[in-house]
Amino acid sequence: MGRTAHEVEFRLLGTLEVRVDGRRTPLGGARQEKLLAALLLDPDRVVTTQRLIDALWDEDPPDTARKQVHNAIASVRRVLGPARDVLVTDGVGYRVDVEPDRVDVHRFRQAVEAAGVRAGRGEPGPAAEALADALGLWRGPALAGLSGHVLEAAAAALDEQRLAAREALLRLRLDRGEAAAVVPELLGLVGEHPLREGLAGLLVLALHRAGRHGEALRAYERTRSLLAAELGVDPGPELRELHERVLRHDPDVAAPRPAHAPNQLPHDIADFTGRVPEVDRLLELASANRGTAVVITALDGMAGVGKTTLAVRAAHLLAGEYPDGQVFLDLHGFTPGQEPVSAATALDFLLRSVGVPPEQVPDDLDERAGRWRSVLAGRRVLVLLDNALDSAQLRPLLPGSAGACVLATSRRRLSGVDGAATLSVDVLPDDDACDLFTSVVGTPVDRTEVAEVVSLCGFLPLAIRIAASRLRSRPHWTVADLVRRLRDERRRLTELASGDRSVLAAFTVSYQHLDPRQRRAFRLLGLHPGPLFDAHSAAALLDVGADDAEHLLEDLLDVHLLVGHVDGRYRFHDLLRHHARMLAEQREDPADAVAALRRVAEHHVARGLAAERAVDPGRDLGVPEPHHRSALPEDTGSATGHLLPLVRATAERGLHELAWQVPVALGPGLLRRGHVEEALAGYEQGLAAARRTGDPAAAAVVHRNLGVALLGLGRFAEAGRVFQAGLDIEEARGDRHGAGRMLSNLGIAHLRRGRHDEAVAVLRRALDLLERWGTPRDRAAALANLGNAQTRMGRYEEAVGHHLRALAINTELDNRFMVASSLLNLGWLHIRSGRLDRARDHLDAALAQSRRIGDREIEARTLHHLADCLRRSGDPARALEVGREALVLAREIGNRDVEAYVLTVLGHVHANLGAPEAARDCFTRALTLATARGDTIKEAYARDGLALLATDPASARAHWTRALEVAEATGLPEAEEFRRRLAALRGSAQR
Repeated sequence: MGRTAHEVEFRLLGTLEVRVDGRRTPLGGARQEKLLAALLLDPDRVVTTQRLIDALWDEDPPDTARKQVHNAIASVRRVLGPARDVLVTDGVGYRVDVEPDRVDVHRFRQAVEAAGVRAGRGEPGPAAEALADALGLWRGPALAGLSGHVLEAAAAALDEQRLAAREALLRLRLDRGEAAAVVPELLGLVGEHPLREGLAGLLVLALHRAGRHGEALRAYERTRSLLAAELGVDPGPELRELHERVLRHDPDVAAPRPAHAPNQLPHDIADFTGRVPEVDRLLELASANRGTAVVITALDGMAGVGKTTLAVRAAHLLAGEYPDGQVFLDLHGFTPGQEPVSAATALDFLLRSVGVPPEQVPDDLDERAGRWRSVLAGRRVLVLLDNALDSAQLRPLLPGSAGACVLATSRRRLSGVDGAATLSVDVLPDDDACDLFTSVVGTPVDRTEVAEVVSLCGFLPLAIRIAASRLRSRPHWTVADLVRRLRDERRRLTELASGDRSVLAAFTVSYQHLDPRQRRAFRLLGLHPGPLFDAHSAAALLDVGADDAEHLLEDLLDVHLLVGHVDGRYRFHDLLRHHARMLAEQREDPADAVAALRRVAEHHVARGLAAERAVDPGRDLGVPEPHHRSALPEDTGSATGHLLPLVRATAERGLHELAWQVPVALGPGLLRRGHVEEALAGYEQGLAAARRTGDPAAAAVVHRNLGVALLGLGRFAEAGRVFQAGLDIEEARGDRHGAGRMLSNLGIAHLRRGRHDEAVAVLRRALDLLERWGTPRDRAAALANLGNAQTRMGRYEEAVGHHLRALAINTELDNRFMVASSLLNLGWLHIRSGRLDRARDHLDAALAQSRRIGDREIEARTLHHLADCLRRSGDPARALEVGREALVLAREIGNRDVEAYVLTVLGHVHANLGAPEAARDCFTRALTLATARGDTIKEAYARDGLALLATDPASARAHWTRALEVAEATGLPEAEEFRRRLAALRGSAQR
């Protein structure tokens, strides 16, 4: 057989579509569509003229029926154009000469058959993927809009095959442990097909496995009642047997064990010593049979007493009893420099840890807590929640039913957790304390002398380790030497105590045996703002070279006055930090302390400026080069954790010029890495400091940066007000360059709020000023912003010119940040204009570039557009994967703007994959986010998705009417599409 040289594709799973060389080809009328559909149901087979007459006119054909068939064939050939050869006259009829894989019906059937083969081989994962691919071919009911007995019967058979495939996929997902995730879709399907026992059985099983036992029994009862009322029959034996097994909690119908149970426990330390009664008690409590209650054990005690070490040891010993996973989360209740983890953030992490897809994590705190309890129902999972602030932080994170075990630690007694067994961790007994000391020293020592050492250390594990390590690092010392030093009460601190023992006594041993330079380093490091510091920060603070600073830090690390951290950084234990700061306040001259703070602040300003020059060359931050120029590391790194302490400390000491320069220098790096809230807080405090200096130029600079942070959080109206205030300052100063930059940012705020005409006008003003007064980087930014506004309005030819010009400038500057942004903008433009291959190339390049420079916002936006591009290109499985990655990243960086866009894309992807309930949930969440923030653009897109899924014409009409109102008000090019869909809906209602 000869085949056409042109690519032709036929789609019947939805409205009939013909695509020639990738373009949709209208057939010219219902008769041609019905004729071609009848031929395509059996491609490459002859369909007689009589069969075609039956398909077109049922049992009442006109006398001219044969002639009209011939005319319709000729009409179809004409519209197929270069692909007309696929429609062949063959004997008594006609056939479509095309490979079966060019017809979506046959691709669907092949994928379903392949899924059956994979499932038969015991390969549920590949089987589920094949079914998902098969269902992704469907765009709506088969042969939608085509009438007649022949085609309606064929469409009904195809819709039944689709439903069977969905049922098979849901069964596979149930077998893979996704009970809670499939319940929403099953509820929708059972509502549509209430008498289908197979679906009813899956719903009963899913509800039971999700821990919703009562709902499972009620679902069975509803089906039984309907069958009796509608058909006069009882449920079949399979459904009745399932009901009986659910009633008696038959273990054979319980949820299967997850294929990849999480194992997140920290490592168990090798020299763990003693604690036998505590470990035994924890094992006893965790293994106790509490009936239907979850097992909760709360450990409390003072800092340094070893709560976490004890809990981790017990968790490792218990791991075998909890085969469905071991989850660990540090709640940062008492972590220096960090806010306690919110319940919402903790539940997001916990749900994803046990396999809940990110787009299915609810937004509401109570819903997240409920979902967490549902997912853990029936699973044997151990949850270790470390460093809790109090009972209120812990309560929302607790599972709700037997099978799970919770170990929690806190410095506070967690008496407010109902049903929890509490265990107060005290200091070590004499023998265990001696054993710990001996184990750390690593050599035989006199037991009597050791007993006195640990007594003087207050039996606190942290203090014992410090003392033993000090002895180990001084071979010329004896235990007696250490005892003599500890006996002198004047050399011991009593700031914190355990009973009648001084907890900080051990710190005295280490500090008193430092040389003068080490002591000064210890004291001044206590003044360092922020919890972490490296050798370069320490060098600035101490006013020494980087090598000298590193030697001093290592000396302090050797005696456990510092703790080593990742990436060559150091930190204090919080008690030691307090001790060091107290000594600095007592012994350092106040002027020296201020000078040290100035040096470290100027060091971080210089570090931030260097980072910006490397990533965003050509950008003027408006911050003068600092006076103190200590050596900078090759990797300037992230400012996370430094910004706010630095701003607060400099403002408190009256260093107001540094209090605004620090956030302006460090903020852009934080924004790129997704720490928008931290940057915003720094800018807000920096603005207050700039105002105290009385320098309007400084205030304008901070306004510009503050507005950018507000944009990153989706607070567009507020950002616009900030930019306008900054513009007023710049115009009052007569600074045309500054005014142009502020106008460029103001244009973004207008664009994000859907004020497209206003955005274009403002951006043209900005470009006019910057063409004359601005830097090349400023012009590139304004061009990009103007291009984005024109893209939103459908002016693609104008937009592409601006973006290409911006890309050329940024490439010439070798500005990696702006190049990534330009590539992202071009990718989005090409998606909007339908050039998907070109879009994919730009987005792949933007993603690689954003990851190289560590810009998490550009990465998140690129992933969002890439998911949309993949969806439009017909790859919904890959689009789902990329979209979920974008959603997780958007939530991590707190970018609700990207989150709402991603949810809309994921809604379309789920719809393409045949999961309307999941799709509807995504669109609804996107709509909630959009309306809460007054974001009409995203509201329109979310409503369009909900309208496409609506089964009620009135609901679809309401959504599209509102979407059209927004599109017309903002100049969106989608207005015409919304108008067409409303017209089609009205036409359908009239028929």
